[in-house]
Amino acid sequence: MANPSSSEIIKSKPIGEGLSPFRNSFNSICKGLGLSSSLDAVHKIDNEGLQNLALDLISALQILPASRLLRSSSGSKNLFSDLSRLHLAVSSDDFDIERVIPLLNAVLSNESDDVIWNRVYAAAAEHVPPSISNKAALDTPLKSTSSSQQGSEQIHGEIDQRILQEINGCVYQNTRGFYEKYFEGRSWSPTVEKIVRAAKPQIVDGRWTEYPSPPSQKAFLDWFWTFQARFLKGTRGIYDTSHSAPLDGSDWKRQPDLFLAPSGTTKRNRKYNWADVRVIGELKQSEIPKEYKKELLWFCGHAREVFKSQPTRRFLHGFFIRGSMVELWVLDRSGLYSCEKFDIHMNPQRFIRVMAGYTMMSDEELGMNTYIKEDRIGKYIMFKGEDKAKEEKLYLEGRPIAFQRAIVCRGTACYRAKRRDSKRWEFVVKFSWRSDKRRAEGDLLRLAKERNVWGVAQLFGHQDLDRIDDLRQGMKFGESRTFRLPTGNSFSESQSRTSDLLSGLGISKNPLSSSSSGQKRKRQSENIANGQPKRSRSNSRSSRRQTDITSLVTAEEDDTTVGANKYSVEQPNATSLMGLETPKDGSFDNRIFSCLIISPPGRPINEFKSVREFLEACRDFIKAHRSLYYDGKILHRDISENNIIVTDAEGEGDPRGMLIDLDLAKELDSGPSGARHRTGTMEFMAIEVLEGRAHTYRHDLESFFYVFLWVIIRYGQETDKNLPKTSRLRRWYAGTYEDIAEIKGRHMDKKHFRGIMAEFPPKFDGLKELAEELRRTLFPIRNESLFTGTYRDSDKLYRPMIEAFERAIASYGVVDSG
Repeated sequence: MANPSSSEIIKSKPIGEGLSPFRNSFNSICKGLGLSSSLDAVHKIDNEGLQNLALDLISALQILPASRLLRSSSGSKNLFSDLSRLHLAVSSDDFDIERVIPLLNAVLSNESDDVIWNRVYAAAAEHVPPSISNKAALDTPLKSTSSSQQGSEQIHGEIDQRILQEINGCVYQNTRGFYEKYFEGRSWSPTVEKIVRAAKPQIVDGRWTEYPSPPSQKAFLDWFWTFQARFLKGTRGIYDTSHSAPLDGSDWKRQPDLFLAPSGTTKRNRKYNWADVRVIGELKQSEIPKEYKKELLWFCGHAREVFKSQPTRRFLHGFFIRGSMVELWVLDRSGLYSCEKFDIHMNPQRFIRVMAGYTMMSDEELGMNTYIKEDRIGKYIMFKGEDKAKEEKLYLEGRPIAFQRAIVCRGTACYRAKRRDSKRWEFVVKFSWRSDKRRAEGDLLRLAKERNVWGVAQLFGHQDLDRIDDLRQGMKFGESRTFRLPTGNSFSESQSRTSDLLSGLGISKNPLSSSSSGQKRKRQSENIANGQPKRSRSNSRSSRRQTDITSLVTAEEDDTTVGANKYSVEQPNATSLMGLETPKDGSFDNRIFSCLIISPPGRPINEFKSVREFLEACRDFIKAHRSLYYDGKILHRDISENNIIVTDAEGEGDPRGMLIDLDLAKELDSGPSGARHRTGTMEFMAIEVLEGRAHTYRHDLESFFYVFLWVIIRYGQETDKNLPKTSRLRRWYAGTYEDIAEIKGRHMDKKHFRGIMAEFPPKFDGLKELAEELRRTLFPIRNESLFTGTYRDSDKLYRPMIEAFERAIASYGVVDSG
């Protein structure tokens, strides 16, 4: 059923007498000022009076049912959200009140509903939030996250390095309006004030007399437990520490000094679980400026565990207490931001309000996903499918089949779901935070369906639930903080190099059309395409960049083949080495929280039941990717173990493996989305992508090959599903981008690849020949060096890879016990 138009909504939901109270209020104001109740009076009321009138009118408009049904003009949930932003703008000191005069006049003149709502749209549209980044790049820069490591692979140093990359440029301190937003004007505020009065904090000689001195962790906790017992009884939350009883639910050995859990939570073995944590806190005896980054990374490590255990969480509160200085934080999928620090001795009342406030916050105020409900059967969502007339209750499986172990990312979490009476799982429910610059995945799935793409998940429904700019509304952000990264850790260090080169060639920073050029690629030393002698490494880099953009070369077949044909090589459109710019205007990467429902549900690629099923799923993935690329004219750009599923095919010709998650996909020949960056999974990134080149279909197929190897070596074990501690694959996510590109290039060499295959578990010994054939297809030898370029004719990769899998499947026969 088509969505009703604006005119239909306005007609079906008339204003009626809904604005009469506002008009009566206007008449009373005029009477008090000795003015006649006419439009002329609007111009005789001072700015403060008009500001109050406008605020009253906006509140009255938000009460009207139509405001929640009419579409937003700015991409928010609805017009109600736009009015909320307008309310905030009107409240500011620098608002130009003339902007709402036409709206006031329309309402006071009893204009028609159409005219009034048009004036509302006009007033709301003039206010563009200043906190959204609108800058575009040549190709959306990649940014790695800490999601790769899990289980025993979580080494502190490596995790810290990835977290640092993840949050760099996304940290905002001294955010104005922070305390007011989260701790003032709440339903529980009167109760908190009673606690403040009961505590009666006494300040003598500039110190709160009851606060411990010195405030060591033990001294603080001893004092705080007494404070909690006296003043925080009967609240929704209770504070505890992990010092004596570490939190369950993780292999991570770090534990928060203080955390908040729901009151009445049942402990197991006298321990809380990370899934119980609602607020995290860190305690330090004093402030040590040089330790700030280290402490922040430690703190973010705890937050990462919370988001991992609660993957659909919207945001997380946290705090530092360093001596007597308090710094409050909120972490969400776009970064983290803090309030202005305050001193407990100077303002003990604020400290009490904060600590008491956390215990009284609702699930929504704490950042939980309140879209998921629970009844006696289990957790569920209410959802209306694309062609359905009413909402349905869909029950979710207890644990997600896939999720990201990171903070600043899309936060993707997928659950299998079914209707109440169904005996089998019917859908996959996916929650994620996409950039507001990106096309919604639901739109791309509809496009894929229209273009008859084979092997891609089918859309049941899609709904946007929340936005970062709505969550951060009412606060003013300053310049983001950046931290120094180890050399080679970020694409940004190549930014100036790339910019200088493009300028030198007379090329502007706009998306480039595909040139007719190709390239010769050498993994160890690089030669200029015209056959000039080898140069030093520093000079060859510059020459190589020029070759990338301007040369015309061809690539030969494997040099072991006599009389090989020559294939034209395609160049990526542009570099993705445009580093992340530090926002100086308080802007941030705005994300939209959405729920997508697709079918069939399937299983993660690592949950295959037999080797044959695994091979069939892999073959059909390549077919699906080819169809998406050929028929759908869409490039996926984010191949990982989480984006390939095994399906229980019901009929002949149905796919055994499917491609999901089009969050980062884009239509071919479309320009950059404008998103600040796109996150990627380090271990599956193609070599050229790690080097900063723009994405092509070849890079997706190379990423798939890494997934193929990863699943065999990691999940092929009979018991332990972690990578062996001596596995070469652990080096695929350790170190800098440059390091990993070099390591992968070396591993794909014929000699070193034998070491990779030596890690195959016994049940996969029969796939070594297939693995070697795929390696030769993707990484042939050109001029005595490994080739990682992109063929113009994509069938040069798709066809031999599909045929290789067909032969391997045939060798396993129809029945395979795995």
